[in-house]
Amino acid sequence: MNEGKTTIFGMPLTSETSSRYPLFNTLFPLIASTGGTVLLTLWFAKTGVTADVSGDNAPWEEFYSVFGMIYAIVSGFLLVEVLNRFNKLAEVIEAELNAIGDVRDFLIYMDGQVEKKKNVYRELQEYVQSVATVEWHDMNDDRAVLNSDTSKELYDIMHAVNDLDIANESDRSALHFLISELSSITTLRTQRISIVNHSLPPQLKHLVAFMSAVLVASFVINATAVVWIQCFMAAAVTACVHLLYVIISDLDNPFTGFWTINIQPLIELQNSFDR
Repeated sequence: MNEGKTTIFGMPLTSETSSRYPLFNTLFPLIASTGGTVLLTLWFAKTGVTADVSGDNAPWEEFYSVFGMIYAIVSGFLLVEVLNRFNKLAEVIEAELNAIGDVRDFLIYMDGQVEKKKNVYRELQEYVQSVATVEWHDMNDDRAVLNSDTSKELYDIMHAVNDLDIANESDRSALHFLISELSSITTLRTQRISIVNHSLPPQLKHLVAFMSAVLVASFVINATAVVWIQCFMAAAVTACVHLLYVIISDLDNPFTGFWTINIQPLIELQNSFDR
């Protein structure tokens, strides 16, 4: 996954493992679920309560074939869906920050008008601050309602750019570029909010959780002649479905969890206006 890492101004934006989440926060639930499965497998093997439905006494081969295929299709579809959404959101945020940086930098081509350019700088900084504080918090809140319409901060930037004067062809070309980039920022903000507002339906998550439980249970109760092989298979399946569900949940919530979109490039962009 590290090969798909995106950078802004030399800083990572995606595929970022947050230091706020220690390693045991991931390993402990995995070890607990796997260990619990092994203990249950040993108990069923020792008591023999499922001996009548184990081995050749039940059509396990057909069950594993059909159910495993359905599980692979459903889980694979969800994984691709959330991964594409995560990557798309990271690309849109990167493009939005780059467009803001371009507007800031291309003000150099506007001759004179020091106070008016400072006003544009100030409004750009206000917009970045609004995204970093208000909008980023709202994107991380499932109960928040995000409005994809042009924000007040963007309108303030438009008014500030509109006040710039055209004294020569350089100013005219620069102003045309600034207007074009502002249009891009508006479009990218709408795309960002639209992506955030769409998440996996809870029913699909419940379906994956249910199918995972059924798959693990089938390996636990299907006793074999060699117990340690049965324990190994049950533990391996448990670890796989556990990690799969964690990855899907993390990617579906791109601002919290173990794999998140980093806010640091946005903070650095905001600080760059002071330099």
